[in-house]
Amino acid sequence: MREKNFLRMLERAIENEWGANEFYQRLKKDAPDESCMNDIELAEEDEAKHYYMFQHLYYQLTDCYHSFDPEFVEYSNFEQGADTARRKTFEAIEMYREMLYIIPSPDAYQPFFIAMTDEMERANRLEKILVRL
Repeated sequence: MREKNFLRMLERAIENEWGANEFYQRLKKDAPDESCMNDIELAEEDEAKHYYMFQHLYYQLTDCYHSFDPEFVEYSNFEQGADTARRKTFEAIEMYREMLYIIPSPDAYQPFFIAMTDEMERANRLEKILVRL
């Protein structure tokens, strides 16, 4: 049961990381300056890295990759998009922390530790962006 719960959460993490990568690709184009663009680009790269790490872990656990229909996250302007990103970043941190408690194998620890610390760094960058706007 614990592993089944972990797999459901891992599927959600994979979907979220894919959606976040696509979201940051769009948000980067709306950045008001180069500093914001660079911070958003780092987030975009991290999300792609997390997506591939999680898909690899899913494959290790199930012998297949997780397939899904991607969700499209809407935003009306850069500030609202950055605020949405900050909120979703905090949600990801909470989910990854929960997942660290129920990992089914030691191999699962590293990808979630990396993703969680990347998300915490991103939360700081997003706060910096929002304060400047």
